[in-house]
Amino acid sequence: MASTIINEKMFTIIDTPGIFRTDKTNQEIPRDMEQAISQCGYGIQAIIVVIEATRFTKEQRDTIDQIIKFLGKESLNNMIAVFTKCKKAPTIDSDLLFNSLVPEQKEFLGQFDNRFIVSPNPDIFGKPDDPIVARHMTKLKNYIVGFSDLYRIDIFEKAHSNRLRENQIYYTLYNLYTFVKNSFKDHAIEEEECFAADSKVTLRNGKVIKISELVIGDYVCCGFENGKQVFSEVLLFIHADHNSMTEFQLIDFMKQDGSLGTFCITPEHHIFMNNGGTGLAKNVIPNKTKLFVSDGEKLVSVTTTRITKERRKGYYSPLTRSGTILVDEVLCSCYASAPPYQSLINFAFAPLKIYTKIFPSKHLEKEIHPYVKFLNKGRGIVEFLDYLNFPKKA
Repeated sequence: MASTIINEKMFTIIDTPGIFRTDKTNQEIPRDMEQAISQCGYGIQAIIVVIEATRFTKEQRDTIDQIIKFLGKESLNNMIAVFTKCKKAPTIDSDLLFNSLVPEQKEFLGQFDNRFIVSPNPDIFGKPDDPIVARHMTKLKNYIVGFSDLYRIDIFEKAHSNRLRENQIYYTLYNLYTFVKNSFKDHAIEEEECFAADSKVTLRNGKVIKISELVIGDYVCCGFENGKQVFSEVLLFIHADHNSMTEFQLIDFMKQDGSLGTFCITPEHHIFMNNGGTGLAKNVIPNKTKLFVSDGEKLVSVTTTRITKERRKGYYSPLTRSGTILVDEVLCSCYASAPPYQSLINFAFAPLKIYTKIFPSKHLEKEIHPYVKFLNKGRGIVEFLDYLNFPKKA
């Protein structure tokens, strides 16, 4: 710690030695900076970042990113860069130095209006009262006193809160990545799991169409709420093909008014049944398993009556934002060949749903969507359930 006077005003200089040392850990750098900031109760007039001009390593780039993230973007309003170990020519002419910088260095300087000076090499500019040294020092002092606002502790605390929130999101997503990717080993998608091309769905405008006519961006009926239909956006198709011959399971059921209905789906696809949970279509038992079917105002529980198999041309597997869809008036999950936990799978697909909200997908291909393939590579659903603290059976 040292003091200096600029324009008859006393300033305290607090050094944070070794910030750019490559042997420092990601934990040590913020700790050193926090210790320095704690000594500046009245606020910080200027934040001076010292960089070697002769090299700019990945570690230094990462450290700069850490500094800005740690202090918050508002710290850029008080930031100045000082380049050391410069040769004679770029020390005399700052434009030569700037033009020699790598794009990452220029990008960094650009974030705070290219405020930088050169700390002249004493081996080259060692004479007393050297005019080059004096010029750079004057430029630095002008920068310092030119800041009208201080970098205050409350700004740092705000950045700290944001950082904690980002870390929480990061670790949540990391845990999601670590555990969810291990959820699907025993549920490998090897065959097409979806709906027949001529299965019917209802659009928001009330029109009933074949599922093969559905397009990304349509809003399709996915259930009922307070006696009204609820619609959900089609984000993409997990996979689809209009020409492939696929074996489907035809499930007959009797509606409450006594009329018969038929539902066409592949055996490994999930549907809502019995107590409201999901199960594989192949596990439906005639005259025992109950499905949830639309009566026009709500979903009602009906009993299945018969199951047959039939090969049909074409299959479609739309993914809606809600993860559910009414197909042939039956409430279905959008998922297949996965653990029978609708909420869990919705959680697993959350990153994809967020991503498609920003970058709409056009996936309508025979090939299974890459994200689903990614989920399919993992194993160990029990680990994920343990992580979520699901109640265990005695």
